[in-house]
Amino acid sequence: MRLFCAMSMLLLSSVSVLAQTSTAIGESSARLSLGRPTFSDIRQYNALDFAGSPVGLFETESVTVSAAVNLRYLRWHDHNHVADALQKSTAWNLPDLLVGKPQVFYARLNYTPAFIADEASFAPRQVSMFLHRFGLSLAGQAPKGVFQIGLHGDGYFTEEDLAGSDNTRLIMGLRDLSATIGTRLHELVGIGMRGGVSAQLDSLRDRVAPANHDRYFEGQIPRLAWFADVGKPGFPVQSDFAIGIAKSRFVYVTDPGGGDQDPIRGDSLFWKWQVLGDFAGSGMRYRPALYLGYWRNNYQAYAPTPDNDDLSVGAKRDGRNWTISDFRFGIGGSVLVLRYATAYWEYAHSVMGLTYGATWPGPRDKKTGYDRIALSAEGNLRAITALHLPPSIEAFVRLGYFNQRENSGINAFGADEFGLVNQVDVGTQIDRDAPDFGWGRDQRVIGFTVGLGASFLNKALSANLHWAFLGRSGATQRSGFAFGADVGYALRHGR
Repeated sequence: MRLFCAMSMLLLSSVSVLAQTSTAIGESSARLSLGRPTFSDIRQYNALDFAGSPVGLFETESVTVSAAVNLRYLRWHDHNHVADALQKSTAWNLPDLLVGKPQVFYARLNYTPAFIADEASFAPRQVSMFLHRFGLSLAGQAPKGVFQIGLHGDGYFTEEDLAGSDNTRLIMGLRDLSATIGTRLHELVGIGMRGGVSAQLDSLRDRVAPANHDRYFEGQIPRLAWFADVGKPGFPVQSDFAIGIAKSRFVYVTDPGGGDQDPIRGDSLFWKWQVLGDFAGSGMRYRPALYLGYWRNNYQAYAPTPDNDDLSVGAKRDGRNWTISDFRFGIGGSVLVLRYATAYWEYAHSVMGLTYGATWPGPRDKKTGYDRIALSAEGNLRAITALHLPPSIEAFVRLGYFNQRENSGINAFGADEFGLVNQVDVGTQIDRDAPDFGWGRDQRVIGFTVGLGASFLNKALSANLHWAFLGRSGATQRSGFAFGADVGYALRHGR
């Protein structure tokens, strides 16, 4: 199909993770994966961390050069299986480089290779891949932020292997390719608009039987979002709001097994809002927080066109439509105790629903509630005078706990690490037009985390470590372990 050739050229010529049609367009599981504070952490109130826009670098950075090397490792083990590790992922950031002039211009570049192995999905055979991830962000602004512009590209490519087979899958995509325009209406208020696309191409390479085909394209073209950021350091209220829409498209061919399958069109909507108070009294600082969010994805199946090679579709399949939605609210906060420690807590509740079209047989609707609790504390070792730390050194210790009940197929724990894993065979997406395709079972994930960190030479050098001990229960009982290490250098403005 000409569509796949055209998309291959687009992806290879772009700055090159996952754009599944059943995933919310405004959320990521990356930060939730280790139970870290989100909406209760004042460091997350900016256009970069909340809305994904590079113009947020002007709110978060004051360096002229910074370079970091990072390592992330995640492993899952099934006690009833002889394998040491059913799933494991090791990712490096080599490096994460930021250069620029504060309040004027920033460029950020990262290359993140990752090795991913998964025997849990297709036991007893293992699939594995060496994933190459690339990211580039550019941001510039006029004096006082009266005009801001940002460009962002985040993509990947890999070849997936199956143990004992010469067959592979070629997988490549763009998680995000977007541009932002914005302005600071006031020192307390910034607004912006972001537009872009996401795309993924997945194709079987059957070297034993080259006539076998299994390939699909999915993407969101276009994706549009608007965001507002209110507040500044020291102001008693911080707030962020974002709303976005997207048009999605899925096209698939598999042979033998049916050839061109029904293409799917969808439209998505999301909005989210978080607000945090900041006030002090009796040597303590209190920061209560609130979060509200909603996303909805509507899908409609169509007949394929004669060549099924572009974004057009044939006749609508009446009644073969469905909607997946999720409403979430959260409350939380933090307390800073006499500069010795900061304690965070968060509770979030999510109601996820699936609504079927008129012609689907079987159960009509699904609705399930999910919960997440996260607790963490960060101790400032420098505040302990008995340690006699020099003024140029800062050090901390962090403890955390999280307990979340989730849908194993949508926005689930580990989706960022293992979401690209696919069957190295034909017919992988043959049930894609079933409304509950991708709707997983309920599962519970629990984790305890420990972290240590320090900065030296007045924050010019930094080093951080964290460990997490995990458990997952549901259809299977598994234990897990995560480890992270970060080393960085920063040259600050004026030094």
